[in-house]
Amino acid sequence: MTTSRARKALAATAVTVGLATTSAAPAWSAPKLADGNGFTTGGKSIDLRVASGDGTPLDPGMYQTTLPVDETSRYASISRGEGERLQIGVLGSATWKNNAWSVSDGSQGLEIKLTTPDGETTCATSTDSLSTTGAPGLLKTNVAVDPKASKRITDSGDSADACRKATSYRLEVKRTNSGDNSTPMPVQIAIVRTPKVNGEVKTPSGDVEALSTQPLDASQAMEPGAGFANATTLPSSEGGYTVEAQPGRRMFFRVHLSWGQRMSVGWEVPKNGSGYNPTQDMNLDLQVYNPALTEVTVSGSGSNTGYLFKSTSSGTDPKQLGAYTAPIDYGNADRETGGDDSVQWQAMPGWYYVALDVTPSSSSDKLDESKTIPSVISVRVQGNANEGPAMDVAQPAPATLSTEGTSGSNPLLWGGALVLGLGAVAGLAFVLWRRDNS
Repeated sequence: MTTSRARKALAATAVTVGLATTSAAPAWSAPKLADGNGFTTGGKSIDLRVASGDGTPLDPGMYQTTLPVDETSRYASISRGEGERLQIGVLGSATWKNNAWSVSDGSQGLEIKLTTPDGETTCATSTDSLSTTGAPGLLKTNVAVDPKASKRITDSGDSADACRKATSYRLEVKRTNSGDNSTPMPVQIAIVRTPKVNGEVKTPSGDVEALSTQPLDASQAMEPGAGFANATTLPSSEGGYTVEAQPGRRMFFRVHLSWGQRMSVGWEVPKNGSGYNPTQDMNLDLQVYNPALTEVTVSGSGSNTGYLFKSTSSGTDPKQLGAYTAPIDYGNADRETGGDDSVQWQAMPGWYYVALDVTPSSSSDKLDESKTIPSVISVRVQGNANEGPAMDVAQPAPATLSTEGTSGSNPLLWGGALVLGLGAVAGLAFVLWRRDNS
């Protein structure tokens, strides 16, 4: 089971863990400064171990760590209940001499591998890399295990059977590095598990209906977050928001989706000579991530990349980027889709993330961060929330879910976000342990 940047959609089908907020303090630790790489990590701080047989144990949740410049493999141990889905996302921000937007030499890469605990059977691998010839961006790797053979995981044979039957795994994380670089890499890790589903689940059929990404009237200003952990929440409804986009800084927003709901997002920047005249050619990039922190869009959603030229005679129209999701459905994992198969990975509710990038078109350009770009982000959420499939762990009624994805009484929020305070991770682990051992 191998993935790469070319196959953007390798994601989890899980009820997300550790990404919600409450009315009190945030559930994650204080984010670290971006340190010039345009990416802030958050979650429980961990150190991955270098001994393969003694990996750092990771429960469902959000974690942050830093990988040194070396190419040493580091390990974690992860478990799941029988019949559960497991998804792991590992994202890193590559920099060259602490500057993510000026690549002078070499390449940066991230590799992960999921195996059985003894390391003898490989269940999934994923790699990503950036070089002087590529645009700056996040390194995105993801691996998954389904309890049965699915359309999105096509491997077969004894190794696939062994991985589907296993309940414990070893995760290997390795950084690759070449060229003149001496900057540690901040890494975000997400571990998600979907409880076992009782009964059969129907697979949605037919094409995904297009959802408008046209700009909406901007009613208020929004300040973006700098990472998944502190992404700015956009109300789960319909609205437009003004955003001052700063070149060289990745901008993060999030929208909460329940079973049966879907969203579209659009991003508009002004045409040259009307509010903004860039001093250099810029790349524009809009990405949508599911709760497992994997980039997902639906084929036919329109362009999510574009260019902003410094010449007023080029690109005279406003730049409008957009993407949309399919309705969130557990059965999406078994869909057969052509081209971009990311519909298969939109099979979990929770926080869906929007990341915006403004980067120089040439890696040799000196980035001008002195002038922000006035822009508008528009979001539409459609569909009535439903209860989703019957699971081993009870779900609250959809009506108990708020737009913040929180529940006033139950820490297990099956609308897609587990509200994790300091004791909730341990509480979840105990619930799953007791169930697994009953």
